[in-house]
Amino acid sequence: MTSIRKTVIVTGASQGIGAGVANLFLERGYNVVANSRHISEKNELQRSDNLAVVDGDIALPLTAVFSSTNSHGTSSRRSPATCDVMSRTTLKCN
Repeated sequence: MTSIRKTVIVTGASQGIGAGVANLFLERGYNVVANSRHISEKNELQRSDNLAVVDGDIALPLTAVFSSTNSHGTSSRRSPATCDVMSRTTLKCN
């Protein structure tokens, strides 16, 4: 039997309560997609291979075609056609 790692999306995750929520999910073994306007520049998130940070305003359509950066600083550009994160997301926190 294989276990599927659950995924959460946390907006406003660069600091404060949002960062705290994202870090708690990481500690509990979830995949976390963390978002805020400038999250790759500065954030309070722990480093993890299960973390993807996404810069952008969630009110703007351009954020849907996102450029994610993992906690090691590696960046990749993804489009909705090649990224099915939303279909596999367990929880979204705003």
